[in-house]
Amino acid sequence: MSKLYVFGIGGTGSRVLRSFTMMLASGVKLGVKEVVPIVIDPDVSNADLTRSVSLMNNYRAIRSSLSFIDSDTTMFFRTVLSQILPNYTLRIQDTDDKTFSQFIDLASMDKPTQAMMRMLFSEKNLSSSMEVGFKGNPNIGSVVLNQIVNSNDFLNFANNFEAGDKIFIISSIFGGTGASGFPLLLKTLRTGNSFPNNDLINNAEIGAITILPYFKLETNSESEIDSSTFISKTKSALAYYENNISRNQSIDALYYLADDVTNTYENHEGGSPQKNDANLVEFLAATAIFDFCSKQHTPTVNKELGLHDLTDSVTFDSFYDNQKRMLFEPLTKFIMMSNCLGYKYNYYSSPSFNANNDHFKDIYNSSFMSELQSMTRSYLEWLKELKNNKRSLNLFNLSTADKPFDVVSGYKPKKIFSTKSDYDLVTDRLNASVKRCRSREDYNQFLEMFDLGLSKLIKEKFNI
Repeated sequence: MSKLYVFGIGGTGSRVLRSFTMMLASGVKLGVKEVVPIVIDPDVSNADLTRSVSLMNNYRAIRSSLSFIDSDTTMFFRTVLSQILPNYTLRIQDTDDKTFSQFIDLASMDKPTQAMMRMLFSEKNLSSSMEVGFKGNPNIGSVVLNQIVNSNDFLNFANNFEAGDKIFIISSIFGGTGASGFPLLLKTLRTGNSFPNNDLINNAEIGAITILPYFKLETNSESEIDSSTFISKTKSALAYYENNISRNQSIDALYYLADDVTNTYENHEGGSPQKNDANLVEFLAATAIFDFCSKQHTPTVNKELGLHDLTDSVTFDSFYDNQKRMLFEPLTKFIMMSNCLGYKYNYYSSPSFNANNDHFKDIYNSSFMSELQSMTRSYLEWLKELKNNKRSLNLFNLSTADKPFDVVSGYKPKKIFSTKSDYDLVTDRLNASVKRCRSREDYNQFLEMFDLGLSKLIKEKFNI
């Protein structure tokens, strides 16, 4: 069974992994059966990372209770999400409690070498703590991250790699960790020969998305990160990528993504205060992973990822047809199930719901249900962040109350021939679908009931 290794580099990498995990939960079709996320970020305490780790753990807890057979139709949580590293994080050696000058052992260098290092790196650079990342300095990151191949965690990845496995890399181009980490990681994967299975890894299909500036940071004299330098850094990095990545065909597919509507975030160099709301750009970046897995890319393909109708409020009608086909049904099904398990949980967990009479005896008091409800709450919060951000991803009405079919922004649900409406109609379709479930296990059957029933309703109500 082929696997997809997804490397999320830096804060942007973690945020894209959050959107990617939400899409996997909803059942967006990926093209591989197993995903192995690997985060590369020395700032292990940053909230964007810890939130994504918590979400992936939530996903894995749900998936561990499920046992799919080929005849199962549901796509909810279908993809296996594997963990091969603690907290999914590839730890970088010798960065704990060290400044950059200590990391390079500046004090032991002879005077000419010290002088050269002081020409290349400012005093702020040299005194910078390695524990909170590289603070927008790819020159520091390129030195530190060059040690990746020597880590035990990288060896763990290499040992697990098998023939047919693929790799995808997520990074930003305008920061420190992502801008330096992507080309170094790619070079290691393509040319490294000092680790197990290097021949398989060297020749694996590799894709990547590099994200251009899509936010700014508040001016802060105490911070080393200055967003006014983002564009100049981006121009330099793009030239390097063109000459050293695209032209030598070291990558199979390289996606580019940016936005000219830029939010201004608080300027935190790292740690727990670094927690940003989900952004349209990160959402779109996650879709690139699905596109990569669905196609063969030979030789190097450069792709610009985008929307056909770019407005301040992005809806499903803003997507190209293939994007809309990929996303509409799974994302809509998952929010409708989330609303059922939130707004109407008391009813659907009660004997009044006929499906419960012959099924789901112990499911409502199980850890599975607790984890599933946690995931649906996270999903709704993620959608809320996307909707309230600038530029808004306004896919859904998040306050439908007793009108479950008013859920899709810009879509008026069709009237259908039925004596039932609203949640009574949802209940009717769920009661009918549970009889058609092929799953034998209660947890699988519960999800399949929602998958079948809501799929029918989406076709009826939205003609999709």
